[in-house]
Amino acid sequence: MALHTKHSEDIPLEIDTQALFPSLVWTTLFDDRVSFNEKILELANRMRSNDPNGVSNTNVKGWQSPNILQDMEEFKDINLRILQVCQRIAESQHFNPNVTFDHQAWVNISPPGASNKIHYHANCHFSGVYYVSLKAPECGSIFFRDPRIASRMFTSPITKQTDFTAEEVRMRPEAGRMYVFPGWLEHGVEPNQSTQDRISISFNVRAFQQQR
Repeated sequence: MALHTKHSEDIPLEIDTQALFPSLVWTTLFDDRVSFNEKILELANRMRSNDPNGVSNTNVKGWQSPNILQDMEEFKDINLRILQVCQRIAESQHFNPNVTFDHQAWVNISPPGASNKIHYHANCHFSGVYYVSLKAPECGSIFFRDPRIASRMFTSPITKQTDFTAEEVRMRPEAGRMYVFPGWLEHGVEPNQSTQDRISISFNVRAFQQQR
């Protein structure tokens, strides 16, 4: 392979950039988050008290409820917001206006030291998480991994990370904020290094065309 040194003189160039197959993450912060979260926090802690073992999926040292929140009247407000947010996102991406949405949702309670292994969710259009209670910034970030597997085989000699060269992107959560992303996007949550529980609601949303 021939080696070429950098040109000593600049030539006039106009380089256009087009993003192909971008991986999008949508977020929204609820205005009434303080009072809204108080209700969810009470319900989440009650669920853990009634079912101390919970279920084991991606949670490490943490507690997770079964995927049943969508069927519980007590959680109707957060269920409605999940569907409203995902419907708005779907409209922005030109989903068929006649589609119907269904979803599953569950509670995550991560005490100090708990984390979530990196994973993805198959067979859904959107996945997401709503943060109810946490102690920032020590609570641990949610992170996303570049889904382009081939790009991990050859790294770039960079001095600063960009959207193009990043292998992982971390986002520091805040109580009252919802994150939505494609179900196929690998994600995880760092260990909670604070002194209080990190509590969130996770969900998967599917859009489908009703049969006539």
